[in-house]
Amino acid sequence: MTLKELLLQELDNVPDPLIVEVLDFLRFLKTKQIQDSQALVEAHASLDLTQSQSSPLSGYPLQGKEPYRYDDPFAPAVPLEEWDVLQ
Repeated sequence: MTLKELLLQELDNVPDPLIVEVLDFLRFLKTKQIQDSQALVEAHASLDLTQSQSSPLSGYPLQGKEPYRYDDPFAPAVPLEEWDVLQ
């Protein structure tokens, strides 16, 4: 038996309200599959367009920019002169 025949056999033994839900779910899956394939085609087209217009290093976030400077983790938060006053 094929999968389609097995599904049809199962549907023969199911009440109508459940068949309505199965039909709704099947339509949802078909719509989702179409949308996913369209999104994939658009993503590929966008990726191809981006790669053809950019330099090989364009994927690096800091290209042409100065890296962010963090505070020195070893620098005291309070100047040493004021530390004695706080104690």
